[in-house]
Amino acid sequence: MTEIPTDLSVLNMIYKIIEDRSKNKPEGSYVCALLDDPKGINKILEKVGEETTETIISVKDGNREDIISETSDLLFHILVMLFECGVTPDDISAELARRHKLK
Repeated sequence: MTEIPTDLSVLNMIYKIIEDRSKNKPEGSYVCALLDDPKGINKILEKVGEETTETIISVKDGNREDIISETSDLLFHILVMLFECGVTPDDISAELARRHKLK
């Protein structure tokens, strides 16, 4: 069994899964349902908004487990959004590094 990384490289792994789902269109794929929804990007943005609200409420309520769960949902939907927009996690990493003057 492959060890799952606990650093943010897992975001790159999930992004690659999103790419693969988009290309291969496995039956029953949630990613495909989002990407192929007739509402287009609006459907994905609805999910990002929904998960953002749920994350905020979790933080307000102070429930650590819910914060982790809802933030994970939010990050997943942000990755789907980025994919749909042609932006990669590496693009975001490069911008963050530039902003914080990391080499």
